[in-house]
Amino acid sequence: MAQTIQDISASIRAKVTVIADRQKMLVETIERQRIEAEALQRRIGELEAEINRLKTNNEYLTVVRAAAVTPQQAEKSRAMLAGLVREIDRCIAELKAC
Repeated sequence: MAQTIQDISASIRAKVTVIADRQKMLVETIERQRIEAEALQRRIGELEAEINRLKTNNEYLTVVRAAAVTPQQAEKSRAMLAGLVREIDRCIAELKAC
């Protein structure tokens, strides 16, 4: 079963062709995966930005909810603030008199 040089050469060419085709498929697969990875990275950035926005909204709503008061509490707070404003005005007037 001696093979001729032509048979060996043909066998090598066939194997090189198979290897080249596999390499081409791998290169194409790598490129598709690179593009997909870039798209996923962009999506991650978008989701992180949305998470930050939602966290900020959550903090805001938590503060607003905690600050929600009854009408009686609101009136009491207004009266206290009005008293503080009058006291500040009095202090300013005293400083101007000096």
